[in-house]
Parts: sequence; C-alpha cells; structure tokens
Amino acid sequence: MAEQGVNDPIITIRLTKGLAERNRLPLADVLSVLEELRQMFAIAGRRVQRARGMVNPTGDFGLEVIAGDGASILKKGSVEMPVAMTQNIATGLEAAQVVLATFGALEIDAGVPEPNRNLDQDLMRRISRIARVQRRDRTELEIRVDYRELTAPVQVTFGNSGVETLKALQVPTFQVEGVSLFGKLVQLVDYDPEDNQEKGFWGELILSDGEVWRAQFKPNDAERVTPLFRKQVHVIGKAVYYRVKTPKIVADSIVLDPDRDYEAAFDEIFGSYKNVFNTDFDTLMRRNNEDE
Repeated sequence: MAEQGVNDPIITIRLTKGLAERNRLPLADVLSVLEELRQMFAIAGRRVQRARGMVNPTGDFGLEVIAGDGASILKKGSVEMPVAMTQNIATGLEAAQVVLATFGALEIDAGVPEPNRNLDQDLMRRISRIARVQRRDRTELEIRVDYRELTAPVQVTFGNSGVETLKALQVPTFQVEGVSLFGKLVQLVDYDPEDNQEKGFWGELILSDGEVWRAQFKPNDAERVTPLFRKQVHVIGKAVYYRVKTPKIVADSIVLDPDRDYEAAFDEIFGSYKNVFNTDFDTLMRRNNEDE
C-alpha cells in the first residue's frame, strides 16, 4: 500500500448497532458492504468524469485502506474502515457526494418515496445489496468524508428509514401482459439478486439496443431454456416495470430466434405492390430521388 498523504480525503465507513454491538460482524458481510460501496464510487465517478469530458472514464480514485494507530477496523460497538482517496481528488469528492446524497435521499423520505425524485438505478441496485446485509445483521451504515478543503465533513446515516424507502421503491409500478422481446439470453442463475424471494430461475436478456431485462422462468422450464443460453431468443410473457429496479419479463414462452436472411426477404417481397404503383422499380427510385 502506498504511503498515505497527509492531505488525502478520508472516507470513514462504519457499521453500527445490531450485531456490530458485539464488536464483531461476519467477514463476508463487511467485505460485501465495502465492495458495493467501492462499486458505487466507481459508477458515480465515471459519470462525473464523463460529464467533465474524459474520453475513457475509469472511476478509479486510488482508494486505499488506512493502517496505523487509531485506524483499527474494530471499534467498541462498531466496525469501522477508514479509506483514503489518493487520486483524481476533485472528481472523486464530487462522486462521493453523489453517493452520499443518494443514501441521504432514501433516509429523508423515511419509507414514503418522493415521487419526483430522480434516482440512479445502478446506484440503487448496489444500495439494495447493502440493505440486505443490514437487514440480516440489523446494522446501520454511516459514511463520512473529511477533507481540508471542505467547509465541514460530509456525512450520512443509512438505517431503518432508508431501508423502508428502498423497499417501497421496489414495488412494481405497472405490468403488461403479452409483451414480446428479442434478445440474447445470458447469465442463467438459480435466484435473482434483486428478487430472491421469487420462485423459479432467472436469466438476463440483452436487447439489440443494449437494454437489459431480467427474465424469470418456471422451474420446469430448465430443459427448454438451458440449451438457449447465450443465443438470440424470442421471449413472450408478462413485463413488470419498477421505479428503481431493472424491468423483468415473466416468461410464458421462449424459442430460438432464427437468423434472418434479409436479402432473401427482399427478393420475396420485391414487386409485391407493382400493380398498385403501376410502374417499374427504377422509375419509383428516380421519383424518390427527385422528391428529395
């Protein structure tokens, strides 16, 4: 680890209450929270960097765990991790404030989401994973940013109020039956991290425009769906939309989407309406060019 600069911004992450009052927490849970936060800083950071004109934004702010006197991960009644920001500090601080503001908005709404609040879905998915750890361990998350150029430390607490707001935001907004989607089926898993109470198994459907959908299949569909993994498919089912979660389709049917021969299709339909236009193709093309 590189030597920490005395003027580096310090991000202090604390888990308090619940199991933390035993002065210990499951290691997997602590690491999970830290990794989700790291990813959130990277997501927000890339967007800040892109907005500032960076061609290849990285979201890398050189985050380093601080060791030494007074920096132990274990505090009485809490588990605490101080982290130094060592690179791209200006954009890093802006990204940190975006992350903290997102947590703060959920906490302020106290279980009743503000209908017009704009919330980033990528950040919300990460917060949802953190909230699952907090519910399991009955903990509260505190984040504080200290830096000499800030007039005061920036800090936020994310506890039961924020978790209740998040839960309310995850209720479906509307559903549509008989939706037809074409895309590539990837990432078949036994459960969905965003809907781990739902039955069946799951996949991810990437549409041609890059939009990502979660696909939910019935348990007895495994033999039919598995051979279609990583292939272009046609899925028909009920579409469920959320405010802060990726939309999902509850599949009624799924079939292989065959490759299309556009030249053959053109040959097949070419001339279908020649009696209607009462002229030849070259004349129609010439007229079209003249109109332009």
